[in-house]
Amino acid sequence: MSKGDSSPNKDAADDGGDLRDRLQAMEKRLSKLREIRGQHNDNANRSAEQRNAVQKQYKEHREKLDVKLEEIKAIRVIVKKHKDRRNSIQSQMKELFGRQRSSRDNEREGRSVGAEYNKLSAEVKGLEERLETSGDIKLKKENELVKVVQNMHKRLAELEPELKAQELIKIDLDDIEGTIARMKQEADDAHQLMLEKVSEADEASKGMDEMFSHRDFLKAEGDRFHDAFVAEKEKANEIHEKTLELMKQVTEVKGLMKAERDERKSWIVDHNASVVAEMQTGSESDEVADELVKSLLEEGNLSIGGTLDSDSKETVQRTKRKPKNKKKRITPWRKE
Repeated sequence: MSKGDSSPNKDAADDGGDLRDRLQAMEKRLSKLREIRGQHNDNANRSAEQRNAVQKQYKEHREKLDVKLEEIKAIRVIVKKHKDRRNSIQSQMKELFGRQRSSRDNEREGRSVGAEYNKLSAEVKGLEERLETSGDIKLKKENELVKVVQNMHKRLAELEPELKAQELIKIDLDDIEGTIARMKQEADDAHQLMLEKVSEADEASKGMDEMFSHRDFLKAEGDRFHDAFVAEKEKANEIHEKTLELMKQVTEVKGLMKAERDERKSWIVDHNASVVAEMQTGSESDEVADELVKSLLEEGNLSIGGTLDSDSKETVQRTKRKPKNKKKRITPWRKE
């Protein structure tokens, strides 16, 4: 093999070495990227676990807070009920005080459910007493009065629901002073019940500020861990994209290396074939035999015994006794 034949092989070996160096560097970088991606995914998983734990605490705390709020809300409803009753009684008391101060309240009384009810009650009571005690009423007049009383009772029945809805008190106009005293007592009782419920609501509200603060803290912590989870996942995805791109490059380099190996293998196969051909003897190859015959013919004549006519018997005998030199074998190239 000449020096010119070894130059391409040397260049190919140099190129192969460069590709191996590139591949090693790329695989090292690929391993580092996978390690970094794993770290980001681990951080994301830890943030997700912390987020889930905090959100579970938030849910439990929110349920306790909702129960507490419903309890306070129910107390506030009772407070409003007592307050409305107290205000309604006090409004009636003002009407009675006005009646005592002036006898010209008939028009204003007509605009009030309580006043109308009390006025009708007093009139019905007076008419019924007259019908029961008076014996000089004519039949026609008595029938008229009975019909009027019936209409008044019907109107009173219509006012009863409104009177109950407004927590109004039936007033005995024959005993205004006693009625006022009774109304004042009931108003005071309603006010006292209201104050008790207000105190109960205030007691139940203690610690609510801390509960609201803790709720807000848990929500903020859950949001913080969630944001950290999202950020780490985004970083992991970015590294993953770089990893995929680098893997493509690794595949390309491996393809180039395989192509070079195939080329070197083909070159070695061709070289070995040529070496084998050079090592063949005349008995192994017709072409080699023909070449030997041609060479001998150019140098002299051949005899049947395989010697020239010019050769002496001594030369032939010496030639026969002389041991043959073994031809030096050329070792074929082996695959790397």
